[in-house]
Amino acid sequence: MNHKDLSTIADAELLNMTSEEFEKIESILGRVPNKLELELFSILWSEHASYKNSRKWLELLPTKNQKVLVEAGRESAGVVDIGDGQVAVFKLESHNHPCAVQPRLGASTGMRVVNRDIFSMGAKPVALLNSLRFGKSDRDTARWLFDEVVNGIADFEKGFGTPVIGGEVFFCEAFNTNPIVNTMSIGVAEKDELVSAVAKGVGNLVAVLGVPTGRDGIDTDAFVADKISDGETKSLSLEQMRDIESEKHLYKVLKKLIAEKLVVGVQTIGAQGIVGALTEMAARGNSGVEFNADQVPLREKDMNLREILISETWGRMLVCITPENEAKVRQFVEEGKLTMGVVGTVNDSQLLKCGINGSPEIEFPVKYLGLAELGPVYERETATERKLPESVKVDDLPEPDHYPAVVDAMLKSLNVTSKKWLTRKFSKTLRKESTSTKFPSDAGIIELGTNNKALLATVDSNPSYFTSDPYNGARISLAEAMRNIVCGGGVPLAISDCLNFGNPYDPEAYADFVDAVKGLADACRFFDIPVVSGNVSFYNQRSVEGQIIPVIPTPVIGMVGVLKDVDKHTTLSFKHKGDMIFLVGRSRDDVNGSEYLRAVHGVDVSLPPYFNLEEEKKLQAVISDLVDNKLARSIHDVSNGGLFFTLLESGIPLNYGFDITSDAEVRRDAFLFGESQGRVIVSISPEKQDDFVDFMMERDMPFSILGHVTKGEIRVDDESYGFVEEIKAKFENRLKWWAEGKV
Repeated sequence: MNHKDLSTIADAELLNMTSEEFEKIESILGRVPNKLELELFSILWSEHASYKNSRKWLELLPTKNQKVLVEAGRESAGVVDIGDGQVAVFKLESHNHPCAVQPRLGASTGMRVVNRDIFSMGAKPVALLNSLRFGKSDRDTARWLFDEVVNGIADFEKGFGTPVIGGEVFFCEAFNTNPIVNTMSIGVAEKDELVSAVAKGVGNLVAVLGVPTGRDGIDTDAFVADKISDGETKSLSLEQMRDIESEKHLYKVLKKLIAEKLVVGVQTIGAQGIVGALTEMAARGNSGVEFNADQVPLREKDMNLREILISETWGRMLVCITPENEAKVRQFVEEGKLTMGVVGTVNDSQLLKCGINGSPEIEFPVKYLGLAELGPVYERETATERKLPESVKVDDLPEPDHYPAVVDAMLKSLNVTSKKWLTRKFSKTLRKESTSTKFPSDAGIIELGTNNKALLATVDSNPSYFTSDPYNGARISLAEAMRNIVCGGGVPLAISDCLNFGNPYDPEAYADFVDAVKGLADACRFFDIPVVSGNVSFYNQRSVEGQIIPVIPTPVIGMVGVLKDVDKHTTLSFKHKGDMIFLVGRSRDDVNGSEYLRAVHGVDVSLPPYFNLEEEKKLQAVISDLVDNKLARSIHDVSNGGLFFTLLESGIPLNYGFDITSDAEVRRDAFLFGESQGRVIVSISPEKQDDFVDFMMERDMPFSILGHVTKGEIRVDDESYGFVEEIKAKFENRLKWWAEGKV
């Protein structure tokens, strides 16, 4: 132990720690920490490592039900049972701050991080989804960030070979200098092949494998977890961070080690370096580890213990193995063109002891660090009263004189136009072409090739629903994610959440966080949807006239569902001219939270749209039965852009139009462009129309006939809005034109 270089409260303050935290460390250790120990406590007590400012509220979220095999916080990712001895392993993560500095690299490395969490548990990564936010679209910065982030996503997808199957993109002034880049990775594994991130078994070994350790991310890292630093990034090996081949080698080697049952536990090495990975492994195993830095393979000479412990070099993992398997593990690692060093021994001390050159330097109990049971938990100050705006009454707004002109105006908004051009940036060869994937649906499909079963996945969170009321915005986000799964023919299983908010020391930003978590927790309990993994990203903020203000609250919901029979996968495309179009649910005189309100009337802050939990639950049950009875040719939920754009999205894939009549009791703009929740559009073949009506009447579900599918013309209340091919060109090319600087 190094008892010479002892720390002081002044040292703690330099590390942004309080005097109370310094005194707590003294109490934990029973002595004054040395300077290295104090720094390691500061790293492992950061929000990113310990969730100290969010943990109290995250405990409100339900994490269990019969399908959950690994709860949130227990391992690197959550796990749910999908039947037939298989499990889905998934997690949603953020990489916002790196993407504000080096967007292409930030997006790619963010995907590496979350993908590694999946395969470290023994699962095969099968799909990726992204939820993206950028600034106001008339800014060149937004265009540059968008282009770089998308290229970074494409870099990783192509390099690693996991397809991007879906996502969402929104543009809003609130994200002008702070983009939101969230990625969900989904993997599939056999239940009996799951691996824990644990170090256990007295006498077992801990080895680091992957690429050699360098001085990446030490002192001058712009990719810190909590804030963007002012430092440059000279210490980062950009070539190595772009080297996805090393990640593929790591995955292949680990896959062999797991298949041969040569590992006791596997832990990724992330932003907290080897020291963070060691404490997590030991805490899970209720064990201790004696770490010898001399055995760590190094890329750079003369690295000291501090540098080795906190280096953020990409492409490394810790594995716990038995001594008798060391030779076999080393053989597989070397064959996989990776390095390996046996760096530790497991004991039952519950202490992490680290040394170098035969000299012990640090020692502390693992149960107080990171996400361990005795880590710090704080409740920050919240704003005492939330001032909600008045509900926007549609009758107080001027009614448009010419509704086709409104459609043209909204087609200029990137928030409602098609993202098809974006999907073409990704690799088509990685996505299966089959009967169930030729046409889009409300959720991405992941075919498993076994028992005619598939997974469905979606990410959801509309920023317009969070400008004033994060509680209800979060409830809507969960319901919409479920609706997307149900409309695709699936059964919702669980979610991973990524909670993107401002500074937790800002009472208003923290109140937004607390209210959103409460709303999400209430909705999850109501629908019996567990949260199995997730992430909190604080300090998402921007400068406006010299003031630092938070971004719009952005709790992103990543949901996975199971499609028990791929033959019942339901797409959103109209299939035949003459099919009848019905609305399931009720239209309302409500334009709150809508893109119409923002794009046409210039109202950026409003309440979320109408939403009712009970109505939503009933709607989803009815849609699920509708799928089981194979009564509908297409199903598409009404969401962003309202009913008109929902119909347009259903018509475009096969170039069909629609002829509908609006509801006389609802003003036409609210009917066409309002985003009140709990509504779904279905198309029904004429021969099944009577069966459909009987079905709806038996279930006492509100519904109404809208009209029929046309050969190509779009008509509303006998007024022509043009032909689908004309509108399709604007709808599908607007994003491309914008990205190329043409609009």
